[in-house]
Amino acid sequence: MSAQDGKSQPETVRISEGAAGGVVDVRPTSFLERWGTVFVAWGLAWMLLVASVLLGYYLLHLPAFPSTTGTPADVKVSLDIHKEIYEQYHDSITNVFDLLVTKTVLPLVTLLLGYLFGKTPSRPS
Repeated sequence: MSAQDGKSQPETVRISEGAAGGVVDVRPTSFLERWGTVFVAWGLAWMLLVASVLLGYYLLHLPAFPSTTGTPADVKVSLDIHKEIYEQYHDSITNVFDLLVTKTVLPLVTLLLGYLFGKTPSRPS
């Protein structure tokens, strides 16, 4: 530990791999990196939870297939109505998922992941 102005700060550990290898600096995580990782974990958990709940709701409330008894004209009308109901139901579930995950949480998580893994560590002078 090095002391600077009375505060102890963790040191950066330098690992080298001989003449052929490079040098790797290992340093403790910063405040933003720690809380960014926590936020990303919560964001991914939120996306998984929303997707699971919507899938369960979708499968439990799926419109039942109509009875196919009667004349061919009645069956065709019945199937057309079922198709319209199914498409409306599918579109509503898709819109909810799009609003809760794709347009809100996913951009924030990708932004934070880009910051956490894309930033270059500062080189000690």
